[in-house]
Amino acid sequence: MTEMPEVPEETLKVVKELQVIVGEKNATAAKHVRDAYSYDMSFVKSKLPDYVVMAETVEQIQQIMRFANQEKIPVIPYTAGTNIGGLCIPERGGILLDLKRMNKIIKIDAESHYAVIEPGVSHGQLAEALYEHKLRFGWPVGPPSASVSSCAINHGIGGLNARYGLNSQEITSMEVVLPTGELVRVGSCAIVEDAWHSTLPLPKLDGLFKGWLGTTGVVTKLGIAVHPIPPVLKVFTVSCENVEDMYSYMLNLSNYEICDDLTAVSWWLAQVPIPYPYRPKPDDQPEWFSFANTNSFTEKEREAREEIWQMVVDEETKKGTSLKVTQYPEEALRARTQLPSQIVGSTKNYCKMAGAGISWPGTFTPANKWAPVYNAWKNILIDRNLSPSIRMSMYRGVHYGMLRAMIPFNKQNPEETENARQAIVACLKVDLENGGIPYKPPVDFGREINKMAHPGYLALLKRVKQMLDPNDIMNPGKLAL
Repeated sequence: MTEMPEVPEETLKVVKELQVIVGEKNATAAKHVRDAYSYDMSFVKSKLPDYVVMAETVEQIQQIMRFANQEKIPVIPYTAGTNIGGLCIPERGGILLDLKRMNKIIKIDAESHYAVIEPGVSHGQLAEALYEHKLRFGWPVGPPSASVSSCAINHGIGGLNARYGLNSQEITSMEVVLPTGELVRVGSCAIVEDAWHSTLPLPKLDGLFKGWLGTTGVVTKLGIAVHPIPPVLKVFTVSCENVEDMYSYMLNLSNYEICDDLTAVSWWLAQVPIPYPYRPKPDDQPEWFSFANTNSFTEKEREAREEIWQMVVDEETKKGTSLKVTQYPEEALRARTQLPSQIVGSTKNYCKMAGAGISWPGTFTPANKWAPVYNAWKNILIDRNLSPSIRMSMYRGVHYGMLRAMIPFNKQNPEETENARQAIVACLKVDLENGGIPYKPPVDFGREINKMAHPGYLALLKRVKQMLDPNDIMNPGKLAL
């Protein structure tokens, strides 16, 4: 990285201190470099970091955090930058800590079914390495370049959620550099150095670093559970005319827990790219499509799963619902079961009509609230000339689920961006009132969450944050406290 001229003396001093730690080429205050880290595809306004640093070792991160803590300089951890919630956009300037050089798969234990990775390891990289051992991990609907670690610690979703839950529920151990520079381990690796198999039966201290949006530490190593790849794939696909009928089908099928992934998408989300501005659904098209991915070890197991699925279809048909068995295009099926996907492999594919902007109210919502929330969202979005492009997914059977709107907008136009932001926040309020909780929330969402939160919850958050980050340097402002 090459320095630009006319840099203030104090800035140069900080850059030189950082260059001593990571090398001259890996720390800069050059504006053209900082600008690349100042935005994402969301409605969150662009904000520049003061410095960009690329670390490669745990020791370098410790030195950076000690220096930043001493000088009270904010630090924003960053990996692939594929998030669309503004989580890596600095609220108060500071050091943008790019971790993509830390991209080693440290260990794959094919017998005990776990892997140990650094934060820069991508889903594509991990999937390729695991495949050699006939193992898999739940990759999200996102680009193969997305960070496995960032997705997991922020309660990201994956393609195995119906069976195993969120990717954060697959974490088995972790190593973390605290904002003050100390190195800590949680889980089995805290007791035996090379044991990364479980966070239990110890206290679940990994919770101090999951769902905190990078505000409590830098995860430098992560243990994750991985799973065998059953060789027989069968994807069941259906359509429905309305959300109530689709929910009835998904609830029924979920009770049998035979799916690795059970998801439905509205007609608008099924279009790639998503229509922008809003376009009415053709009358001859169903409003909802569902795919249920099942993996079996034998043909007899597949037949048993198919028997259960057919029983569910018959039961829904007897209810008089609008359910119809459909055939997905072959490429669409590959998009749901293989990495990389040419259809949904990149969020950019969704917003090609819109002008490079896309955001969501992505929420974990009780499944029995999906229908009323969707109907309210649909009215809000159409009123603002936005497509109701919604996804519903079951997690861990029927225990809870994901309800998410993917809202493209013209990021080149401030009025259209603000229109989308207001629509998304309005949708979020509806969901909060129905028990939904947004994941990977932008600060705008955080404010709405905190308005509804129990005062004891907020007080506890503040106490934990103060304990771990006494100078409030770690991605400050993201919790909207």
